[in-house]
Amino acid sequence: MKGLKNSGGKVAIIDVGSNTIKVLCAKNNDQRIKKLGAKSIEARLGGDQRVEGNWLEDESRKAAIRAILDLQDFALNYEVEKIEIVATSAVRDASNQDQFLEEVAHEAASPLRILSEKEEATLIGRGIACDPYLPNPKCFCALDIGGGSLECIKYQDRDVTEGVSLPIGAVRLAGLLKSKGKLPITEEEINELKVFVSKKLKDAKTKFLSKDGTVIGCGGAFSISRAILAYRSGVKYEDFPVTISISDLAKLFEELRKLRLEDRCKIPCLSEGRADILPVALLVLMTVAEEHNVSHFHHSQYNLRFGLAATSFGYFNNKV
Repeated sequence: MKGLKNSGGKVAIIDVGSNTIKVLCAKNNDQRIKKLGAKSIEARLGGDQRVEGNWLEDESRKAAIRAILDLQDFALNYEVEKIEIVATSAVRDASNQDQFLEEVAHEAASPLRILSEKEEATLIGRGIACDPYLPNPKCFCALDIGGGSLECIKYQDRDVTEGVSLPIGAVRLAGLLKSKGKLPITEEEINELKVFVSKKLKDAKTKFLSKDGTVIGCGGAFSISRAILAYRSGVKYEDFPVTISISDLAKLFEELRKLRLEDRCKIPCLSEGRADILPVALLVLMTVAEEHNVSHFHHSQYNLRFGLAATSFGYFNNKV
């Protein structure tokens, strides 16, 4: 593959999400993943996502391909020997996914692979299981909220034993708001969204999340919320507790949902590309917590990309 080198087990995983496209560059370090570098680009590929199905617009596809090529160049600086490009909800649910697959194949060093819901859940579980800071890496419940979907999983004995993917990601739900997330969220909209999310959770039978009051959480909503809370506490992000209480998330939601988009963007650590969807993401997390008696989330920075890297390095017996 052009530009790739035999580098002794270095890989790059490019994750094409609904809101952000990210890359993880990593190497195998004695059965532990060593992160070499990471970068993300907000591309909003799923800008026209609906609760059921979506269409990838021309400009969104072009922006996504530019981001993929940018991240590919970034990865080559680490002399990786393998680049894997995967996509989740935004492309999986798109009626014109074949067109995007062809465009990526023509431009990028590797073809784009669309992960099934089961594959996505398995890889998220594997990624989180690689987190050295987990209270119990052998058995946990977790959720990953993205732009297109919410993944809920139960991981036990090195496998995902239960998992569901729900089309209630932050980009999708923000699209249900009259202002698309640009104006304060009204009480009526809050109630409507909570009822909608609660029904999706109950229909999907996600009661397995009700375990011990704490659920592992990963995804941009957790990272950004933790960054905001750390900044306001006057501590470095990495020094802020990984356990985030629902009450702290609820307070942040109440603050953000009353602001217009331009005022949210003034908050340190909150980018314009996230400011319209973070309040909705927090509302989803609060609803999950309420439905499943969850009091805290344990934030993990290990995710699907780490799961793919771990699988590539052979940490797990079977491929996905």
